[in-house]
Amino acid sequence: MNKSAKAACLLGGALGDSLGLPAEGLNARRIARMWRGEWRHRFFFGRGMVSDDTEHAVMTALSLAKNSRDPDAFAKDLAGRLRWWFAGIPAGVGLATAKSAMKLWLGASPARSGVWSAGNGPLMRAPVIGVHFADDTENRDRFSDASTRITHSDPRALEAARLIAKAATLATDGVQNQIVILDSLERQIESAEMKTRFPLLRSGLADGIDVGTFADSFGRKPGFVSGFAPDTAAVAIFAWLRHRGDFRSTVTTVIAAGGDTDTVAFVAGSLAGIDAKAEGMPPEWIAGLKDWPLDGALLSRPDPPESLRYPVWPLSLVRNGCFLLIVLAHALRRLLPPY
Repeated sequence: MNKSAKAACLLGGALGDSLGLPAEGLNARRIARMWRGEWRHRFFFGRGMVSDDTEHAVMTALSLAKNSRDPDAFAKDLAGRLRWWFAGIPAGVGLATAKSAMKLWLGASPARSGVWSAGNGPLMRAPVIGVHFADDTENRDRFSDASTRITHSDPRALEAARLIAKAATLATDGVQNQIVILDSLERQIESAEMKTRFPLLRSGLADGIDVGTFADSFGRKPGFVSGFAPDTAAVAIFAWLRHRGDFRSTVTTVIAAGGDTDTVAFVAGSLAGIDAKAEGMPPEWIAGLKDWPLDGALLSRPDPPESLRYPVWPLSLVRNGCFLLIVLAHALRRLLPPY
């Protein structure tokens, strides 16, 4: 396990999550009209907070630290964390994740708690798994599948999570050849959805198109990346490869593409963060991430926060209550121009 790569993955994901959060659910045109100039933290008076994306990644890292040999033990530990995380009443939790958490509270096993959905939940946990098992392909897929099945049972969610975990492995290994990366990822593809998106990904990279144009080439509506796992995986991988070595551009172009901006920027930021390390990420972004207990100072440490107690219930109720109030303030702001 590469601890520095894991720490960079968590930090990069957290920055993408926190920066993309204010724009979540908006289309690209509205985002461009509401915020001009360089992208910065805008969630709460120039400061950023993280959402479920970062929280799931940290819980996954903590469960891997306790159980990295037995995927069933890992899934049991992660499911326990997810139960108490859900008891903190997190704002904006996905419907599939909420349903699976309720099933866990009712006694369902982690192998059977997932619901039929191809949403983005598993992609929040996939990058750190890919880093952790960079030298162990078999366990990378086994642990990725175990993580996915806790919340999602649709094979397209499993496939997308495997793709992101594999991309994180390739970043950890320092593979630079784009063709080698694309060939390696394409061997993981089985679904019709990804078989449609992958040729567009290849041709888009060859033609040098921007992230928004690529997303629109298969998206359900212009200027909006959906929360469908194959869409998120394709856009995040495209942005990572299109702006390889430029963390700022990777994150900001994904946010500008609209839609599920926090999760797509989280996944793209996780991959780009592995390449950049903390020193390659904008220091003002790191300093501006002011949350509790997951802030920029904690996540920028050279070692991942594996000794952290998380989730912290019932204190998480207080934090999530404050978070919800800020989210509601953003919702009210969106009623005002520019439209």
